[in-house]
Amino acid sequence: MEAPVTVTGQRPAGWVDKTMIVHSAPLLPGQAIAPNIVIARDALGASETFREYCNRQIDGFRAALPHFHRRQEGPGRVHDFDAFQIEFDWMSGAGLLRQRVFFIAAPEGVVVTFTATAADADYDAHEPVFRQGLADLVIAPAQRH
Repeated sequence: MEAPVTVTGQRPAGWVDKTMIVHSAPLLPGQAIAPNIVIARDALGASETFREYCNRQIDGFRAALPHFHRRQEGPGRVHDFDAFQIEFDWMSGAGLLRQRVFFIAAPEGVVVTFTATAADADYDAHEPVFRQGLADLVIAPAQRH
């Protein structure tokens, strides 16, 4: 379904752009959570390496997510950028969720995060959509005005 409205906003001077894009499947009867994709941008901390950033985020998952269980993780490439991915389960208030998070090292100290989420029992059925979403991701230099 195409959005009938486009929303933009001007970033205040000196602020960091942490733009997020969220795509969600329709919630079906009996589902506690709709499968979704969240794409976000962040910035490396001062003098922080990409891997330190990834470790800090993963440490945050372990600390904050009840019954966190890592399924797999490892380095790789996404669209010619260095990347690190982790797939894990955790117990949310809506039930057992599975998430796969790709941290992507974009230019200029920007980190793009692509997160695919679904109920653990539904995740495999949505994997093709998640893979296509990652394949369709475009990371390009911002246009200068």
